[in-house]
Amino acid sequence: MSKSQSLAKKVGQLFIVGVPGTSLDRPKLDFLGKIGIGGVVHFSANYESVDQLIELNNSIQKTLTAEAFEQMPAWICVDHEGGRVQRFKKPFTEWPPQSEWGAINSAKTCFEAGFVMAKELLAVGVNCNFAPVIDVLQSSSKAIGDRAYSSNPEQVAALGSATMRGLMKGGIFAVAKHFPGHGSVEVDSHHDLPVCNKTLDELEATDWIPFRKVFRARAEGVMTAHILFPKLDPDRPATLSRRILQEQVRKNLRFSKLIFSDDLEMGAIQKKYSLKDAAFLSIEAGCDQILLCHEWNQIEEVHAYLVNAFESGALPMKRLDESLERILAAKKRFLFPFKYAEVELAKAIIGAPDFQAVAQSIREGKAVEDGPSNKELGDQSEKEA
Repeated sequence: MSKSQSLAKKVGQLFIVGVPGTSLDRPKLDFLGKIGIGGVVHFSANYESVDQLIELNNSIQKTLTAEAFEQMPAWICVDHEGGRVQRFKKPFTEWPPQSEWGAINSAKTCFEAGFVMAKELLAVGVNCNFAPVIDVLQSSSKAIGDRAYSSNPEQVAALGSATMRGLMKGGIFAVAKHFPGHGSVEVDSHHDLPVCNKTLDELEATDWIPFRKVFRARAEGVMTAHILFPKLDPDRPATLSRRILQEQVRKNLRFSKLIFSDDLEMGAIQKKYSLKDAAFLSIEAGCDQILLCHEWNQIEEVHAYLVNAFESGALPMKRLDESLERILAAKKRFLFPFKYAEVELAKAIIGAPDFQAVAQSIREGKAVEDGPSNKELGDQSEKEA
């Protein structure tokens, strides 16, 4: 591999991209391999059936384990929170929104729910879940709404930490979201840029209680919010802000693992920044993984722009090396020994009665006393997956 090819594939590891449709033909797979893409993220349009999803995920992994930088497997990601944010429907266990988990206020139940989610996702080759939501609900905003556990910071901290630990015990890389906190703004960042006028002290006293708890519980990933916090940085939203990502996430909260941007194609970013500029600024600010979820045709252009930025020194090579070190270390912890998903095993796991029972308990407002993480099915799937 030439020096230029090596750099291109190093930069490719920073990207997590949406893919078009329920399958990828050879030219599209070759495109992912050419860039050495770091990961993909799935939406409901990428899912038809368990068989189809496994075939899609295995085809991506076969390409990238052969062609990506250091033959690294890809992150295969999804937003699998429950409620209105669950991309894979039946036969997957269908989950109530996190607000119903919060109403029970049982860390054990949240742990079991996270574990079940992990086992089902891992069975189809998904290895990264953009969950749990650990925003503290402090407004009537529908953007978060029932996606939050509670308006009580301590409760969100306990339940979010338990869910994350369940996901990780089940073998999934969990990404808590959305830092510095999305629970007190009315504007939906999918459409426009929200502004939060909280001071640092106010954030510390509410929104950051769950983040501190989750970070202490050895969280592996955190996702940024596309929100402007003028008291922290009057110029740039959190995703693009060195003041927030370096001074607060890295130094103040001492989080040393992966920082994921939210989708850079959301209205909060795109109304002011081009996709190339947003990618540049998010990497400059300290994001390790950047999400481009929908505009497939722009991926190559944005990738080339960042390669040129590192070659020219506009972005320091040290910034790339720091992120690459974190990404490769995380992949080695979570994705090795690497195994392809198997249809027969997946169908034995997904929607299993013990798994469905956890979701049903939450719907009925009942805590789980003894869940699948301690039963034969959970143990067996953990050994085989």
